[in-house]
Amino acid sequence: MSEHCRADMLRSGEPHRREPGLADEDYTYFGHVFNRLLESRGYNQSTFAAECRKRGFKVGRPGKRRDIGQRSVSDWMHGKTACPREVPTYADAILGFSEEEWNEFALAYAYGQTVSKDAFEGSPELRKSYRPKPGEENPGPTKKE
Repeated sequence: MSEHCRADMLRSGEPHRREPGLADEDYTYFGHVFNRLLESRGYNQSTFAAECRKRGFKVGRPGKRRDIGQRSVSDWMHGKTACPREVPTYADAILGFSEEEWNEFALAYAYGQTVSKDAFEGSPELRKSYRPKPGEENPGPTKKE
């Protein structure tokens, strides 16, 4: 078989579509937050991956470390693969998060990697603050008499 015939076998008559992910073909909540922060700094998936390579940032187990590619970033944002634990630190080093952005990114990383933005934002338990407000005292456990 010639090279051209083999290449034709790999082509499909259908247009390329996004691959389905856990968040109904859209970004997960983590992906939405990450994408917004990337765009706010003039980055996209490709330029973020390129900056990681430029700085020597790698992911994976010792002995199996690898560069970060655009496909990996896309997979993390769509919930197809788990985002490696090094990425929040790398993202902060590259994007320079404020304290509020760091907290939002951390929350999205911890709880939003497998749910859509709508599903995550519809979960009030994650947004409720259990800390006492300034000037209030924490009542602590109630005493039984």
